[in-house]
Amino acid sequence: MEERRERGGAVRVGMVWGGIGGLVGLLVSLLGSLIGIVVAVLIGVSCGRRAAAAEQRAGAISGLVAGGIAAPVYALGSTIGALFAAREIGASRLAATLSELLGSKISPDEAWAFFLASLVLSALIEITLVVAASTAAGAWSKRR
Repeated sequence: MEERRERGGAVRVGMVWGGIGGLVGLLVSLLGSLIGIVVAVLIGVSCGRRAAAAEQRAGAISGLVAGGIAAPVYALGSTIGALFAAREIGASRLAATLSELLGSKISPDEAWAFFLASLVLSALIEITLVVAASTAAGAWSKRR
């Protein structure tokens, strides 16, 4: 029975931290996508440490498995939070801010397209950071 519990440890930890990370990502990304990227590292480290403790395998493998499961859920929650925040701001205000920054006229539709492209880039960065931080934390916790 104990051996059975050990095999699914990293997967279970990844699912739990994916749920926690999705909720945390949604909440912090209401403040901005950059904060979601920073918090991705913290979620990855917590996930990797717990995955390494849950399994007897090498810590990096456990962290990689758990981070690979948690990362897409975190990125989805973070993206939804950023979308809620942008909808509240409005495309016209996004366009005005972007026009000021770039020094040229940007339409609200173009600003919204730029914002959606930035969300895709942000999600890719978050997924990479969660998996990398989880793998590193798993390896580091087994090293001690």
